[in-house]
Amino acid sequence: MVKKWLSLIVFLLAFSGLNVPVSFAHTGDSQAYSDISERDDVLQYILRVDMAELRIAVTPNDPEIGTNTPEVINQFVKNSKPEVETYLLSNIKLHGDGIPLEGKLTRLQAIEVNNRPFAEVILEYSQNHKPEYLALTYDMIFDDVDQWHTNFVTINHNGKNQNSVITYESREIQLGQVSFIRAIKQFFLLGVEHLITGYDHILFLLGLLIGARSIKQILKVVTAFTAAHTVTLILASMHIIMLPERFVESLIALSIIYVAINNVFNRNMKHNIWLAFGFGLIHGFGFAGSLSEMRMDGGHFMSSLLTFNLGIEMGQILFVLAIYPVIHYIRRVKWSIPAISASISLFGAVWFIQRAFF
Repeated sequence: MVKKWLSLIVFLLAFSGLNVPVSFAHTGDSQAYSDISERDDVLQYILRVDMAELRIAVTPNDPEIGTNTPEVINQFVKNSKPEVETYLLSNIKLHGDGIPLEGKLTRLQAIEVNNRPFAEVILEYSQNHKPEYLALTYDMIFDDVDQWHTNFVTINHNGKNQNSVITYESREIQLGQVSFIRAIKQFFLLGVEHLITGYDHILFLLGLLIGARSIKQILKVVTAFTAAHTVTLILASMHIIMLPERFVESLIALSIIYVAINNVFNRNMKHNIWLAFGFGLIHGFGFAGSLSEMRMDGGHFMSSLLTFNLGIEMGQILFVLAIYPVIHYIRRVKWSIPAISASISLFGAVWFIQRAFF
C-alpha cells in the first residue's frame, strides 16, 4: 500500500514538473468574437479573444504563462505586439475577390468579457477596391491551445450582414460572389503584373531572346515557352501534378544559368526552341505557385485561371516589344551577347544558391 502511495506521489511530482498550463485542458468555454466591417478603404477586423489563450499561443515559453495578474497582462500587451501581429496575420487570412489582403495590427489592449481577461485586437486590411466576394480563414487557437475553441463571427460587408460560427472542423467563411467580369479582369491584370515583376522569368526570356537572330526565331521561342508553361500552369493549378516550391524555384534559377551559358557556347537556334519548351514546363509550375495564395471562386475557377495565363502572355508580348529594339541595337556591339549572358548567369547563380540552400 505504501508503495502505491509513493508511486502516486512521484507521478504527481513528475507531472507538475512538466509545467503544462492548465489552459491546455478543454474547459468548454474557449470562445472568441470577431466583427468584420468596412471602414473607408480598409476592412477592419476586431477580434476579442481570451487573454490567457492568446498568451499561450503567442508566447508558450513565457515562465509566467500561468499568471494572469493585471501587471503580467499589461506587460504582455506592452512588449508582445510584434509577436501578436505575426501570429495573427499567419493564422487569420482575408481574401477579397480571391486576392489575399494585406493586414496590419493597429491596436492591442486588455479588456474584460464576462469578468474574464480578454485581448481586444484590431487588424486593418487594405483594399484597392471594394471586393464583391470575401473569404475568411481562421486557424488560431485550435492547434495551439484548445481544439474545442469557437469563434462567433459577424461580417458587415457590401450592405450584407452575416453571422457565422467557426469551429475546429469549419474554419472558413465566405460572403458574396465575385462577378464573372471582375474575376477575368482581375486575374488578367494579375497575370500581366506577375510576368512584368517576375524578374527570374524576365531574365530567362531575355536569355532566350538575345540568342535569336530574327523576328521569326523570336516568335518560335516565345510560342514554345508559352505552350509549355500553359500546360503545367493548368495541371498544377488543378492539383493534377504538384512539385515542391523550393525544387521548382531552384530549377528556374538553373534554367537562367543554362540558357545564358548556352548563348555563349552553342549558337544553334533549334536548341533554344527546345530549351524554351523544356524549361517552360518548369516555369509553368512557378506561375502556378503564385496562384497558390489566391482564392479563385469555384464558379469562375477555369475562367480565372485561363485569363491569368492570358495576362502572362500579354506581359510577354509587352516585354518582347520593349526589348527587341534594344537587342537589335546591341548586337552591333562586339562581345555584347557574351557580356549580357555572363551577367544573366550571375543573377541565376545567386538565385540558385539562395533558393536551394537558404
